[in-house]
Formats: sequence, C-alpha cells, structure tokens
Amino acid sequence: MSTTSAEPQLDSPASLQQPRTEQFYRPELDGLRFFAFLAVFWFHFPSDPAFFYSHYHIPVWLGQLLMYSPSAGQHGVDLFFALSAYLITELLMREKDERGSLDVRSFYIRRILRIWPLYYLTIIVFEVVSLLIPSHPFPFPYFLAFSLLAGNWGVIVFHKAFIFATLWSVSIEEQFYLLWPPVVARLTRRGIAGAAVLMIVVANLTRVVMLLAHCKETAVYFSTLVRLDEIAGGILLAVLLRHRVPNLRNWIRMILLGAAILCVVITGYLKTIHPQAIKADILVSYSASAACCTLIVYSVLGMRLKSKSLRYLGKISYGLYVFHIACIQLVDKYFKMDPRLIHALLKPIFSLGLTILVSALSYRFIESPFLKLKRHFTYVQSRPV
Repeated sequence: MSTTSAEPQLDSPASLQQPRTEQFYRPELDGLRFFAFLAVFWFHFPSDPAFFYSHYHIPVWLGQLLMYSPSAGQHGVDLFFALSAYLITELLMREKDERGSLDVRSFYIRRILRIWPLYYLTIIVFEVVSLLIPSHPFPFPYFLAFSLLAGNWGVIVFHKAFIFATLWSVSIEEQFYLLWPPVVARLTRRGIAGAAVLMIVVANLTRVVMLLAHCKETAVYFSTLVRLDEIAGGILLAVLLRHRVPNLRNWIRMILLGAAILCVVITGYLKTIHPQAIKADILVSYSASAACCTLIVYSVLGMRLKSKSLRYLGKISYGLYVFHIACIQLVDKYFKMDPRLIHALLKPIFSLGLTILVSALSYRFIESPFLKLKRHFTYVQSRPV
C-alpha cells in the first residue's frame, strides 16, 4: 500500500539503521493533550445535584454553571481529533517533502505500535472480566466491533455503553490513520487542502441528512462521517502553516485561546439546559466546536512550555483517556465519602490521581517497550520515548 520504492524490510538489519535527519516535536502540544483529557475527565465525572449547592449557600447561577458546564468537556474529544489530524498530516508532509515520497507501510507500523498494544489488551481484559462477572457485560458483538476498529459503529448499532466505551473515539482515529496516508501520498499540498474542504462538506451534509432522516442523536454523535470537519480542521492547519508555527504576541494568543474556550463552554452549557434544541445542536454546535478546537490548536502552537510535568502528562494521555472512567467508578464505589463540600472536592482529586498512577504504570510497562520499536520505522522524530 506504500507509494515508495524504498520501504524498509522488517527482516533487514540495514533498514533498521536508516538515517532520520529531521525532527518535529512541539512540547506545548503535549500540554494541550493533557488539557483535552482533563476536559473529557470533567465531562465524565458525575456532577452534584442542585440541592447540594443550595445547601452550602452557593449562588444559584454558580450552582447551575457548576452543574451544566461540565458537558462542555465532551468537546475534549473534538480537540483530540483536531490535534491528531494536525500532527499526523504535518508529520506525513514533512516526510514526503524530505524524502520525495511517503512510506505508508512504515506509518501503519508506527501507529500499530503506538495504539494497538494498550487498545487490544484493554478490550481483551474487559471481555474476560465480563465473562467472569456478569454484572459487567461486554457482549461479543461489541467485542467484535471494537476488535475490528469499528467501535463507534458498534455503539450506534447496539445502543449500549460500558466502562471502556470511550474507545469509540480511538476507533475513529484508527479509521482516519488507515485511510489518510495514501491520500497524502498521492496528492499535492493543494490537493490535500481540497480533500479537507471536501471532508467539511461531507460532515455537514451528513448531519443534515441524518437530521432529516430522524436519526437518534447518539447515531449522529458517534458517526465517523459527522466527525470529519474536526479532523479536517487539523489537516487544513497543517497545510496552511507550511511547517511553521504561528508567530503571535502572547496577548493575541490569549485572546484567541480564551474566545475559543469560551465558545466551547457556552456551546456545552446551552446543549445541557436546552436539550430539546436538537436541530440547532446538530446543525450548529458540531461545526462551531470543530472551528473552535482548530483555533485552540493554532493558538497553542508556538507557546513555550517549560513544565516537565505537563509534558509527561501529555505523553501518557492515551492511558489517561483509556483508564479514567474505570478509575472514577472505582473511587466512587470503594471510597465512600460524606456528602460534605470537602469530600466533594477530594473525590475528583482521588479519581484523577488514581488515573495518573495507572496510566504511568501502563506507559512504563505496556506502551514504552513498543514505542521504542517505532524508531526503526520513523523518518521524522516527533517525541522522545
């Protein structure tokens, strides 16, 4: 499936020593990755009921904000899509520009080494657990859908959530990783931009068609086609920047970043307090979120990130995303707390701490051994292991 005539052979020692002359690593995007996860964590963490806030004399408006604004956290997934699309497209174009062609096969191997070990270990373990503990079912059709990297379509068809249902977004990213490299390999920069614009058109037309067909909101939400404009935003960013990063004054960055985040928060808030406005949600909020998430990536590119802790948390963000719901539920089940304000504040801290601990162990003992193999198939270094 590769378009190059110089593919490295897996059994050739010489091929494993190919020079990699270019590097592209933006530590600020690791930080952004962690904040995208935090948004999703915020969304999945159970919010307290209204009477909880009134009991502590918290103003009504602030209580409503605390209750409903976490729904904006679901757009953290949109940010992951835009960020991944930007990085993948940027790396593919850099390799193509440097080498004159694109080694699609090596790209697939890199993605397999990055995604599959933790992904398949997770669904296999959960399938075994579901067989041993009937109260945690993971039906075989679900297992099959996720095994084929079509978990999002499985969620649409079977209408059932489970503890690792967040892997639906990984399925969409894997579908993108499968189809996008051959496109980049065959198209010019202008052609890549045209393909991204076409993806935006397809996403919006799909939403209109699904709305007219009275499809369920969950079917819209989990559809790969509906998510294409978020991916297209990241692609267009990579094409238009032409291997550069925005040279913006800090106050301009803050204004752009703040405006984009505020728009996303307001969108999530309005979707929660006006759930009956499904048409407006489908026709407007998806496009608005895609544009805002692209703007967030643009605003962050070029920022200086000196915090090693944030870089590390971004590096383990895949595990954070995979494990956070399980950790939230474990804390909720086994760490019973009094309904006092201090305990309400400690609960998310304990959940986040457990998620970070499990993810750090996963990165060290499950993911890192495979990531070290990536360098044998890498032409543009993007991050130290």
